[in-house]
Amino acid sequence: MKTKRFDWKSAVIFLAALAVLVSAVWKLCSAFLEYQKGRQEYGELEESAVLAGKEKEDFTVDFDKLRAVNPDIIGWIYFENMEISYPIVQGKDNEYYLNHTFYGEENKCGCIFMEVENAADFGDDNSFLYGHNMKDKSMFARLNEFQKKETYEKNPAFYIFTPKGVFQYKIYSCYSTELGGDSFLCRFKNQKEYGKWQKTVADKSLYDTGIAPNQNQKTVTLMTCTSAGARERFLVHGVLTQEETAEFESNQ
Repeated sequence: MKTKRFDWKSAVIFLAALAVLVSAVWKLCSAFLEYQKGRQEYGELEESAVLAGKEKEDFTVDFDKLRAVNPDIIGWIYFENMEISYPIVQGKDNEYYLNHTFYGEENKCGCIFMEVENAADFGDDNSFLYGHNMKDKSMFARLNEFQKKETYEKNPAFYIFTPKGVFQYKIYSCYSTELGGDSFLCRFKNQKEYGKWQKTVADKSLYDTGIAPNQNQKTVTLMTCTSAGARERFLVHGVLTQEETAEFESNQ
């Protein structure tokens, strides 16, 4: 009776395939745990520093508590009818908060942060806010849902709470574009140039929102990645239509 020879070639192929599978499972589990940790952190933060009711009027932010955790806090962004409710920070560069949470923990979720060149009080003509397009639909992932007009109709505005007051921004343009174009300007020579920019980005919108901003109204641009390519971004432009002095202003 002949002894069957061990097939080293098949064994090597099997072990290589097994190693690839184990590596893929490990990466998937690591990503899941990281997402879960990020969600937990922001959930706990909202529970401790935010009083959220059914209406926007019931939404208040304790900036003293937030500042004690992270002095980079400049505001809180809130959508009434979708799961976007996060602190806004501004770091010393545009890199740190790409992979660090509000608590300073290293995490792919990162944090919603303002362009470093912008004024922290949202006083510039156009202020940029960045957030990741996470696979679990957290952070700014849901901005991509504004590709459908139905989403816009349910969420025509968003709010930014600051220690000085609350600002309402009505959305006037939503679209995908590549990095490096004229959509990404935040500084302008004069108001006429800014008004021209507003019209340019409004004309790019996937659908007509019926909102026609003017050069005396400030804009906030929300930006996130898409699944279409490394250089493509989805932008949502909102124009300031209402400003209120906040009753929740921190004791200075």
